[in-house]
Amino acid sequence: MSLIENPQQLLQTMQTFDKMFNIVRIVDPVEKRVINHATNERCRVKESICYDFWNSNNHCSNCVSMRAAAENNTFVKIEYNKDQIFMVMATPVLLSDHPYVMETLKDITDTGIVPDLKGKTVQEIEEIIENLNRAVITDELTQIYNRRFVNEKLPVDLYTASISCSNLTAIMIDIDNFKQINDTFGHGAGDQVLQKVAEILADFLQRKGDWAARYGGDEFLMVLPGAGGTDGMKIAEQIRQQIAGEVIQCEKQPIHITVSSGVYTICPEDNAFSLQDFFYRIDKKLYQAKNTGKNTIIN
Repeated sequence: MSLIENPQQLLQTMQTFDKMFNIVRIVDPVEKRVINHATNERCRVKESICYDFWNSNNHCSNCVSMRAAAENNTFVKIEYNKDQIFMVMATPVLLSDHPYVMETLKDITDTGIVPDLKGKTVQEIEEIIENLNRAVITDELTQIYNRRFVNEKLPVDLYTASISCSNLTAIMIDIDNFKQINDTFGHGAGDQVLQKVAEILADFLQRKGDWAARYGGDEFLMVLPGAGGTDGMKIAEQIRQQIAGEVIQCEKQPIHITVSSGVYTICPEDNAFSLQDFFYRIDKKLYQAKNTGKNTIIN
C-alpha cells in the first residue's frame, strides 16, 4: 500500500459529506482503487477495487468517475448492487497534487426516482439500470460506443496494458470520400454508410475486452487489448476487404465505399505515455494511409 501525503485534506473532504450520503469514498478513476482512511490518521491506498461494491467482476462501462476526471466536472448515474439502488455522484478532487474522484452514494431504492420497479425481479431491475447507463455511452445512430466511452475506457485499457506488460492494438478507421457521399447521395445515405461500417466492426469483436466506437464524424476506433501488431493488421485488412465488397443501396444508385486505417500497437517494452501521445501516433498512421491513396492500411 502506498502512502498518501496530507491525509487531513482527505479526511476533511470525506467528513463534509459523511452525514448526507450512505457511502463516501475516494477513488483513483484509472487504477480503480478505493482510498480509505485509518484511525491512526494516516491515509493509505487500500487494496480494494471500486466495482467490488457492485458485485461485478469488471469495471462499469458507464464510469462516471472517469468522466468526472476527464471533464473536470461532477456527474451522476444510477447503479444497482442486487440489494439496493444507488445514486452515484462523482466529483473530481486533487489530493497531494494527484487527481482523484470523490464518489458519494445515496440509497434511492424506495424513493421512486427510478419508476416502475415494483414487483420486478433482480434480473429485470439490472436490465433497466443497464439500459439507462448504456444510453449515455452509446452512439445513437450506429448503436456502438461513442466518443465519451473512448475517453473513459481507453485510459483504463492503456493503464492495464502497462501494469500487466501486455500488448494493446488499436485501429483508427476513416471512411474514404465521406463528404462526397453526403454531397452526392444525401445525408440519409451517409447515415446508412455509417451504420453499415459500425455493423461490420461489431462483427469483428470476437474476443472478450475488444470494443469499437464511433470516434467522431466518419472516424471509428477499434481497441484490441492483448492483441499484437500482426493480429491487428490481420483484422484491419479483413475489415478493409469486407467494407470494400459492400454495396449500400440507396434511392439514387448503389454506393461502393472504402476505408483507410491506421494501426498502432503498444508493446510491453514501450515507455508509458499519455492519451494525447497515443492519439498523436495513431492519427499519424491514419494520415499516412489517407495520403497513400486511400483504401489502405498503415501500421
